[in-house]
Amino acid sequence: MEKNEQQCNGPLECCLYFTANSLSRYINEMAEEAFAPTGLAPSYSYLMILVTNQPGLSQNELSHRMNLKPSTMTRFVEKLKQRELVYTNQEGRTVYVYPTEQGKKSRPVIDQALKRLYDKYCDVLGEDLAVKLTADIHNANQKLGK
Repeated sequence: MEKNEQQCNGPLECCLYFTANSLSRYINEMAEEAFAPTGLAPSYSYLMILVTNQPGLSQNELSHRMNLKPSTMTRFVEKLKQRELVYTNQEGRTVYVYPTEQGKKSRPVIDQALKRLYDKYCDVLGEDLAVKLTADIHNANQKLGK
């Protein structure tokens, strides 16, 4: 901690928890703006990306991939079912999620939003830093998730 404090202007700037949450608030604001034209919150849009890329994933697998609790995933899927973007098929205790035709048609608008978000944070951070930061955060998530 001593070494880090010498490299930082204060204890908050040296804290992964604080800086990660601060970054999350900034990027969430950008994402909300970028995904507004989809009519979906960013998290729902990312779920649609997974479901359209690989129809028939189980809710448990979707929870794992998005690092969400199963109860949260159930709420997400129910919301998308109400919007007629996905449907489910239950086999035993396992629920599989598939895109509807309307869900498949929503994908180009979602992809445009994803590009707007990428362009926005690359404009602010520079593409090299944005790509490196994304990779570093992904690697940290992988290690912390074990």
